Parts: sequence; structure tokens; C-alpha cells
Amino acid sequence: MILVIDNYDSFTYNLVQCLGELGAEIRVVRNDEVTLDQVDALAPSHIVVSPGPGTPDQAGITLEVIQRFAPTTPILGVCLGHQAIGQAFGGRVVRAEKLMHGKVSPVLHDGLDIFSELPSPFIATRYHSLVVEEPLPDGLEASARTPEGLLMGLRHRQYPTVGVQFHPESVLTEHGRQLLRNFLEISRLKVTGAHPPVERNGATSLKGAIAKVIARQNLSEDEAEAAMMQIMEGNATPAQIGSFITALRMKGESVSEIVGSARAMRRHAVHVTPLRSDLLVDTCGTGGDSAGTFNISTTTAFVVAGAGQPVAKHGNRSVSSASGSADVLEALGVNLDLTPEQVAACIDTVGLGFLFAPRLHPAMKNAIGPRRELGVRTIFNLLGPLTNPAGAAAQVLGVYSPDLTETLASVLCGLGSRAAFVVHGSGGLDELVTTGSNRVSELRDNHVETYTLDPRHLGFPPARFSDLRGGSPQENAQITRSILDGVDRGPCRDTVVLNASAALVAGGKAR
Repeated sequence: MILVIDNYDSFTYNLVQCLGELGAEIRVVRNDEVTLDQVDALAPSHIVVSPGPGTPDQAGITLEVIQRFAPTTPILGVCLGHQAIGQAFGGRVVRAEKLMHGKVSPVLHDGLDIFSELPSPFIATRYHSLVVEEPLPDGLEASARTPEGLLMGLRHRQYPTVGVQFHPESVLTEHGRQLLRNFLEISRLKVTGAHPPVERNGATSLKGAIAKVIARQNLSEDEAEAAMMQIMEGNATPAQIGSFITALRMKGESVSEIVGSARAMRRHAVHVTPLRSDLLVDTCGTGGDSAGTFNISTTTAFVVAGAGQPVAKHGNRSVSSASGSADVLEALGVNLDLTPEQVAACIDTVGLGFLFAPRLHPAMKNAIGPRRELGVRTIFNLLGPLTNPAGAAAQVLGVYSPDLTETLASVLCGLGSRAAFVVHGSGGLDELVTTGSNRVSELRDNHVETYTLDPRHLGFPPARFSDLRGGSPQENAQITRSILDGVDRGPCRDTVVLNASAALVAGGKAR
């Protein structure tokens, strides 16, 4: 029998109807019309705490029911019920920054218990003005979030107690009935321990890696490499891939996890092997800043090569902007359909070759589906600039977040890079810019140093962000030609010179 604690909310009817359609025997009691002893006497197999108005403190016996029965009886809290679970175990319920009443949003999840076999993300309906404040107390962990990081699901680390901030019973919530069915399949536990134990000798399987990351434990380099190898070799299901990269995103990718994953990708890349022995430089960044600038790093590659520093420019078509490096090069007349041997010959003869990612990372096809369906940044957004098929050992790597500069500089150190500048520009750009100060994490002699670089100290006049605005691949190609022809001597040229200077220092051609 499923006991539903009704917090005087109209949605309780919909919740009961959905549970009934799943074949459950249901008993509904209002939060101020039952005692703890009466609940105990009913011996429910599961307890559902309904949505409701107000706060958990105003929800009758709800908090006491959760605290007493959580160790033995599966409990699902919906909306107010979710908030009550948070408060019952020491959390705080606070007012949300943005009210959500009858609105839908994507929900990302870790694929466990109530989210088993559900796509991530899925669309869910939200009606709430309160949220459980983070960080969560030690006994609770996040199980779902919005793409912006707002908590949408939680669970107890030991007890079969789960909560969702959204409404699974709403007709606009995708897969809501499957979520409720999953809850009903959680057995009444005789002992604590809601999650399978993590392999103590290492997460040697992808399932083990998922379980370990969900437990908010960092994978070692070897564990991350083994997990990514399974993905690259096509031995992981889309659900496993989605769960793994979502769990990493929610926990936060560690240096060891990125290093191990990059090693696996490098193993499966089609290698480009120029004959020249001098150090290769790459100017590939993460992208994802959505700034709409012209193709700064691609134009920079031409200038660096022209100064005598060979460049193996890794890149792809646009993901977050109107024109990616492949798009602008195609508009400039570059043939993207070259063999690895032909790309190597370009580097040997003119000092510059373009490494078109889709042709040189065929194993990535195994992750395309889950990545596209998730539609958010994952570890794969970080791996592109770390997996140059020509083995470029010096880099200028632009990142979309200032929090990533030290992390990725440390990753490059772990991967054996000789020198690198990992940069985040003023205004959120993944390039060095002359519009303001830049955050730089410099790798040299196996040591990472982070500092602020003000381009004015190097003699560059301040630019406006609008000065760097780009457009279509054809428009960006014209900007690149104008810079390389010496016609443009303004802020766009200055920005390219600034980035080229860093690349030349990284490559050892300048100091």
C-alpha cells in the first residue's frame, strides 16, 4: 500500500491518479489528520509526500514522517515534499531567485533509482517559489539539476528517500509516469545503503565509474581512461554515456578525470605525423563563449606560421557561434577533405595544417547521440583542445570560464605538454583580448602560474567588444583577409597580434 501525505494541494489528486494508473493501492491522509503511530500501523510499502502551499514547517506532520520512516520505507517527496526532505535532514529552504509557476524547463539527472532509463535531459513542469539551499547537508546528494545548475532532485545517501522539485504528475512533464513507476520499484529496505557499493579496487567498468562519480568521488587517471575507452570503442550504451558525462558535469570534472579521458581519446585519434622535428603549436580553444567574434584563433594560426612557428591547428565547425574554424577556412577556399598524410605535408611545406576534428576522431561517433540529446557542456567540450592528432606540445588554449584556466593548464602538464597559455578573456571570451584584463594560467617547466594580463601594459590600446564582432563565415573570412593583407590595423589586428605573441612564446620563438 502506498501512503500519500496530502499537503492540502490540488496536485495531490493528479498524483494519486497517476499512481493508481500504475496499479498501486493507495491510501491518502492529510498532514494534520494522522499520527506517527497511525502511519506505523498502516505499514505502507512506500510513502509519497505531496506538493503543497507554504513551507515544510507549515506542512503538519510531514517533517516527522520523513525523519521517522526514511531509514526503512521508500519516500518520494514532490515539490514541497522535496523541500521537506531537504529540511528534515538539516538543509535550509529559501526563496528561489526566480519564481516558476506552470513553466517547463529541461532537467538533467544522474540516471539512478527514480531516473533509471530516463533520457537526460527531459522536460519537466515546475510550480515553486522556494528551493532547497546548497550546499546540501552531508546526508543528502543532488540527483538532478537544470542546465543552469539549480537543484531539481535530491536523495539521501543511505536511505531510500528521494525528492523532485518538479511535478512528475503534470501532463507537460515528459516521462513522469516512468519516474513514478521507478519509485514504486524501489523495494522496502531492511538495512541502510541505497546505492550499490563502489568497487574498492577501482572503477574498472563504466558502471563502476558511474557509481563512483555519482558518489562524488574523483576517478583516477587510469579509471577515467578505462571508462572513456569503453565509450570510444562502442561498448557503452547511450544511457550509460549520458549518465557518465552528466554525473561528471554535476560533480565537476577533476584534473585526473580529464587527463585520463584525453589519453583515451588520443589513443583512438587518427594521427598526423609531420616530418619536421621542431615544436608544433596549436591555437584551438574550447569555444562555447557564444560571443560572436570573428575567428581570432584561426587568424592567429596564420600569423604564427608566418613568423616561422609551425602550427597544427585543431578545429571543427561551429557549435555555439555563426562561424567555426572549419567554416571560415572553407570560406577562404581551404580544402577540408585532406588525408592525414596531406595535412602533415602542409605542416612540413608551409608550416600550417588544419586538423579537421570529425575526420581525425572517428571514435567520437559513439558519443554524438548522447551529446546532442543533452545539449549542455560536458567533458567532451574540454577534450577537443587536449587531443591534437599531431601531438602539438605547445598551446594557446582559450576557455569559456575563468575557473578552467588552472584546471586545464594542470591537465596539459599531466599530458606532457612543454608549454602552454590557458586563457580567459575580458567579457567571457575564450581568447586573449584587448578589451580588458585577461586571466592566464601559464604552464612552463612542469609548473603552472596564474596571473592577470592587462594588454595596456604591452602597448595595446583598449578596444570595445563591438570592435571584435564577427558574422557569417564569409564575413569572418573577409576580416581574416583584411588582417593578413595589412589593411586592418585596428582592434581586430591587435587582438590577433596579442594571441600570436603568446603562441610564439609558447613555441619558443619569442620570449
